[in-house]
Amino acid sequence: MKRALVLYHSLFGNTKTVAMSLARGIERLEIEVDVLSIDEVDIKEIPEYNFVAIGSPTHNIKPSKEMKEFLKKLGTIELKGQLGFSFDTRNESRMNNRNLALLENSAARSIEGFMKRMKMRIIKPRFSAIVYGREGPLNADVEEVFLQIGREIGSVLAV
Repeated sequence: MKRALVLYHSLFGNTKTVAMSLARGIERLEIEVDVLSIDEVDIKEIPEYNFVAIGSPTHNIKPSKEMKEFLKKLGTIELKGQLGFSFDTRNESRMNNRNLALLENSAARSIEGFMKRMKMRIIKPRFSAIVYGREGPLNADVEEVFLQIGREIGSVLAV
């Protein structure tokens, strides 16, 4: 059976909620999924998974400090060829509404860049969940959107 790992860092629970929705979508295709905070995972076990998703809140257009420290540790193990996807939560801003992908800076973009440098295979482009205010709530349709993204990822893994 194929195995997927969804890793996240969350301050107010929003990124965890997104991670859980993503995992539920993947599970619907009978893929075994573990959802763990970056504080809970043993990085030595990550290469045992067929797929890894990593998500973080966006702080000052970058991943959280805790996520940056985690990625530094993760960079010490071999991930070449492993399938990956990155996601984030971030506040709504005028930049998000302008859809300027070339100028977009977010935690997901940084994490996806890390995955590419580690020679991971990105199976779906990064995606952001919009949070209203500093602590939330999430945009109304976010859980359904990430459930669908999970199904799409699961269908790729199921092949």
